[in-house]
Amino acid sequence: MDKGTIYNLSDDELILAKTKNTDKNRLGFAVLLKYFQLESRYPKHIKFIDPLMLNTISNQLNISPSMINQFDWEGRSTKRFRQEVRELLGYRKVTGNDIHDFKEWLCKNVFPNAIKRPQRIEHAYTYFRNNKIEPFTSRELDRHISSSHHEFEQQLFDSIYSKLDEKTKFLMDELLSDDAESDDDEINDDSEIKFKHLKIDIPGAKLKNVFRAIQKIDRLKQLDSPVDVLSSLSEKLIKKYYHRIMAERPSGMREHKPHIRYATFSIFCYFRSQLLIDSLADLFMKLAHQLQTKSESFVDKKILSEVKCVDGKFDILYKLSVSASENPTGVIQDIIYPQVGQDTLKNLAKELCFKGKWYQTQVHMKMHSLYSHASRKMLLALLDSFTLKTNLNATIPLINGIQIIKTYRDFQHEFYPDDANIPIKNVVPNEWVDLVVVNLENGTRKINRVNYELSVFQEIKRQLNCKMIWIEGAYRYRNPDHDLPKDFDEKREHYYGLLGLPLSVKEFITPRKKELHDNLTLLNENIPCNEKVEIINKDGSGHIKISPYDPQAEPVNIKKLHQAIKQEYGTINLIDMLKECDLQMEFTNLVQTVASRENIPREILQFRLLLCLYAIGTNTGLKCLSSANESVSYDDLKYVKRRFITVENVRFILSEIINKILEIRDPRIWGEATTSVACDSKKISVWDQNLMVEWHARYKGRGVMVYWHVDENALCIYSQLKTCSSSEVGAMLKGILQHCTNMEMNQVYCDTHGQSTLAFGVSELLDFDLLPRLKNMYAQKLYYPSSSQRNDYKNLDLILKEPIKWKLIEENYDEAIKHIIALKIGTMEPDVFVKRFSKDNYQHPVYKAIIEIGKVSKTNFICRCLMSEDLRIEIHESQNVVERLNSVMGFIFYGKLGEISTNIKEYQELGILCLHLLQACMAYINTIIFQRVLSKPEWQNVLVPEDKRALNVLFHSHINPYGLFPLDLTKRLGITADVLEIDSRDEDEDTILDEVYDKSA
Repeated sequence: MDKGTIYNLSDDELILAKTKNTDKNRLGFAVLLKYFQLESRYPKHIKFIDPLMLNTISNQLNISPSMINQFDWEGRSTKRFRQEVRELLGYRKVTGNDIHDFKEWLCKNVFPNAIKRPQRIEHAYTYFRNNKIEPFTSRELDRHISSSHHEFEQQLFDSIYSKLDEKTKFLMDELLSDDAESDDDEINDDSEIKFKHLKIDIPGAKLKNVFRAIQKIDRLKQLDSPVDVLSSLSEKLIKKYYHRIMAERPSGMREHKPHIRYATFSIFCYFRSQLLIDSLADLFMKLAHQLQTKSESFVDKKILSEVKCVDGKFDILYKLSVSASENPTGVIQDIIYPQVGQDTLKNLAKELCFKGKWYQTQVHMKMHSLYSHASRKMLLALLDSFTLKTNLNATIPLINGIQIIKTYRDFQHEFYPDDANIPIKNVVPNEWVDLVVVNLENGTRKINRVNYELSVFQEIKRQLNCKMIWIEGAYRYRNPDHDLPKDFDEKREHYYGLLGLPLSVKEFITPRKKELHDNLTLLNENIPCNEKVEIINKDGSGHIKISPYDPQAEPVNIKKLHQAIKQEYGTINLIDMLKECDLQMEFTNLVQTVASRENIPREILQFRLLLCLYAIGTNTGLKCLSSANESVSYDDLKYVKRRFITVENVRFILSEIINKILEIRDPRIWGEATTSVACDSKKISVWDQNLMVEWHARYKGRGVMVYWHVDENALCIYSQLKTCSSSEVGAMLKGILQHCTNMEMNQVYCDTHGQSTLAFGVSELLDFDLLPRLKNMYAQKLYYPSSSQRNDYKNLDLILKEPIKWKLIEENYDEAIKHIIALKIGTMEPDVFVKRFSKDNYQHPVYKAIIEIGKVSKTNFICRCLMSEDLRIEIHESQNVVERLNSVMGFIFYGKLGEISTNIKEYQELGILCLHLLQACMAYINTIIFQRVLSKPEWQNVLVPEDKRALNVLFHSHINPYGLFPLDLTKRLGITADVLEIDSRDEDEDTILDEVYDKSA
């Protein structure tokens, strides 16, 4: 629907507006009516009116839009008009009972979700609209929300405080008794656990760090926290108070009233314990994995050092086989040795013995050695700290095997006692059975104790990764049933509607079966005449051969455009771009403290926030920025960073900036609103004393990955950190689900690592088009609707694999939707979802169903890709856009040679988010600059399609990120978007609040 049509007056509304006595009153009444219909509140000034609304209504009334300037928004006529609007739309004025009901509704439906202030206001207006109540004034609404939120917190704190006994309070006071703090590193001593120790993550995989982390968990377990109350709170609410306490000092905590101090600290300890258990689980799996990789590396080096490669070994084997077959009764010395010498045969036998089971045996022997002499104590200590449970009967033997290990941990013999009931089936992997179960010469059967422990640890790693077993008290490794929506059965229709899927599985399957058949038929007809694509027989298997496309034309006017920008605007400091964005959008006003209150004046806070964001986003550091600005100290910036610069706040700012960029874009330059993003990752170096840093097998070196979601004009929509080995599929899904901007991501481009058959299945159920650039396209296979239809696609016979198992989809459709809904509403993290439904859990019925749906979606994509060269070019172009973003990262994030110099994972993520923020500010200013320059007469209709394709909002040759960083809020760049400018400095408090609410909406 055209946006202008929603502003049209109906015939009855038009007649009523024309009954007013003057043009200004007719236009004013019509604007009041339409604005109230759409926003559920009245505008206080012309600046709140969308110009398109004003023009649409004035055209209907045949009145000049300028007449609105004469309208008195607070006059007597206006009050009468509001009464008429209320009566026309069926609204009523608010009563005392309405206020009480409204506050109860807030406490029950809004505050438990810990949403920010602008969203609270948006929810409030929705409530008024649904109940046909005229809203409060902005000032009254803010007051009622604040007072009801205070009541909500008091009730929450009292409910927790009343459950705490005196012993728990005493232990909490002991934790808060030390005022010393350490912001960066663990204090490596054996001192008693204090609050400062609880806030620090595990520095690395060392024995002392493991025992220290276990001490922290044990100390937290001593607190008798009201788990029944805390577990009923939403995750967002728990995280809100958790981050508040993380920013507090012990002295600040002790200043709070008892019920506030103990309640918030209980929430902190409850969630901190879960995160620490998660970290220990990550460490356990990393150590178990390293046993395998280190052993394989050792054996590989041993092979290379001890065994030389025998030249011409296949010729030798040929000679041996011919000689033996022609002379079956001959003597080896007479027949074989003349053909192949004895020394050559010895070397050949020595080399060939490394090729089979021997290799795995040597790896297991090395794992046995590493485990016995290095890792056993650490892994057993970690195992003791877990309470492992399962919901599946098939994994109960593994739980019993874990108990056997704990029981005989101090047993000194090589084998377990004969009377010990040692479970083997569903516990010991097949490749370990021969090493675990030893048959002695006397015919007895023994269980090797150390090998059994090793095999069980490998099985724990596999099953814990996919949640076949889970850890009590953990967060990510919690009971998988808690990841799913609890009200799915009651709200089944609502959830299906949320995904836009039919309740009937038949209605889901039928159109997809037809689409699959149609695409295969089209490809079957297209292949014979497709000059770029060929299906060939290679080694008895189908092989897809795609010819490269011709290079595209170079843009001819981009360099001239860049030169024109440099001539007009000169060199702009990057910090001035950040400042200008804030002065235009006032995004620092949206930043809320994690504490219960803030005492810094907004003018001073704005200044310090910008300095902190710039210091973190360029990686230059707070000390550098404080040195360049005499009016602020390093301690001032540290305080602001701790209290205001959080991951949630920076993401909220980013969403506002990105939404603004999407709003001001001129479609004549940038094209119509884009719905596609490209995804890719880039490795960055960080300090390695934490569990997130890993060695990257392809890029070499230790570090983490930053994963981008970028639109076709190089605007980064979402950014996140991930480990080097974690799935890019999970990161891709997370950006799609959690970007929180106004952009609709309907098409997602990625590389080979960002896709999988599972990802195609999820994309089909979440209704977005996954378009990967497949490195192994030559080896791809197609799936067809049914066995009876295979002969319908004769030209594709070489690459057809098997029919789709529609029966699996029918049987598990509802359960699959339940898990997809868990992704959609955020009760399950995408990386947890991807790990759970992996090949390690291939027997799970939901996994099988989603894989079958993924086969359908992937086959459709491959058919389209092979038929359309334009689609292949489009996918390749999209990946090049991400490379542009990666090149800009080094330009902005130049401090400390681009290495994140902290071991705290939250600060590492903050560094990337603030970098993203600077990218967004640069994109905002560049968007305005490009549009202002291209609006000049000499640039009208100059850009050709090749130029527009190369247009990049991250153009930076005119930007200076270096040098001193003085921040002057009184100086402007003179760059504004071509929208109605708002200056709220002269407005009263009521109007200012309205302005903020209007922007947030």
